[in-house]
Amino acid sequence: MMHNYQNHPLAGASDLDSAMTKLWDFYKQYFVGMYIISFILALLSAVFSASLDLAAIQTTTEPEEMLKMMKDMIGPYSLIVVVSLIFGVLMHAWILERPLGQENVVATTLRKSLQAFIPYLIVVIVMGLAGSIVTAAGLVLLVLPGLFAAFYVLTIAIFALPVTLVESRNAATVISRSFSLAHRNLWPNMGWVIVVLLIIIIISLVLSSLIMLPFTGSLLRSLTDPAEAGALLEMVKNPVYIVISSLTTALITPVLPILAFILYFRNNVGQPVAVTTEEDDNRVKVEDLYPKMPDKE
Repeated sequence: MMHNYQNHPLAGASDLDSAMTKLWDFYKQYFVGMYIISFILALLSAVFSASLDLAAIQTTTEPEEMLKMMKDMIGPYSLIVVVSLIFGVLMHAWILERPLGQENVVATTLRKSLQAFIPYLIVVIVMGLAGSIVTAAGLVLLVLPGLFAAFYVLTIAIFALPVTLVESRNAATVISRSFSLAHRNLWPNMGWVIVVLLIIIIISLVLSSLIMLPFTGSLLRSLTDPAEAGALLEMVKNPVYIVISSLTTALITPVLPILAFILYFRNNVGQPVAVTTEEDDNRVKVEDLYPKMPDKE
């Protein structure tokens, strides 16, 4: 059953100014819940990352030994990816359901997250493979086409979780709808994504520089001095750094999920919503994995 989200506080953005206003207002009003989810995600990711012995790779030049080390890292990396996906779904579900004022919002958020995870995982795999191919092809041509391809894929992908949570649990439908919604206002959509990403990158660099000062003295020196690079890899295992880094990273994490719903609601206006049944809710056909081209307006 589909709920009516037309009165959601993230609905109704008409231009970049109103989108940024809605993003900031929502961020302030619902900060606590989003921050808790983001902090747990950042902390778990940092702890799992600390278990990776990246410094050991620098101690050898033997290809076979390096390959063996990289194989040993597949497990921790996979765990980081799975944790990121789980909390990503949880964050989006919370952003969608929290403003509705339901008494059982926590239970609703968990239920929706569980229902959406497997379909979204399929979407991530398919979009990830397709996106890697498109981005690699763009980079082969030139840097700018590669960047364009990356932003293009990200713009389509940002619609996937809102569609999964609001409309359909069918992975093929999610891919098709994400493609269609992204292309409804492709250039403004990409522009909004790029602007927000630039803001996130700038804030991240500033925060990283500040939290690294007590440990390295200078972020720039750590990145440019090979002698300091080893200390940088060891620093990420420091419990104090892990906690401080997680606290600051959690400040930025909710921004893209909020933008995802702003874009979803804006581009969903006046479009038919996909209808699925219980029987085909999770059924995926191979031929359905290719998104349909959007209708010309």
